[in-house]
Amino acid sequence: MPRRPRLIIVGGSAAGPSAAAKAKRVNPDLEVMIFEQGDFVSYGS
Repeated sequence: MPRRPRLIIVGGSAAGPSAAAKAKRVNPDLEVMIFEQGDFVSYGS
């Protein structure tokens, strides 16, 4: 069984979620994980 493609993003400020959203639009089957050191992730981008 082939593995699903995976993208790991480090950083949850504006650029991280923006990159995750673009990656999912390009490849909806992509598994995306965002790692953020702080308490909050930006959803405003």
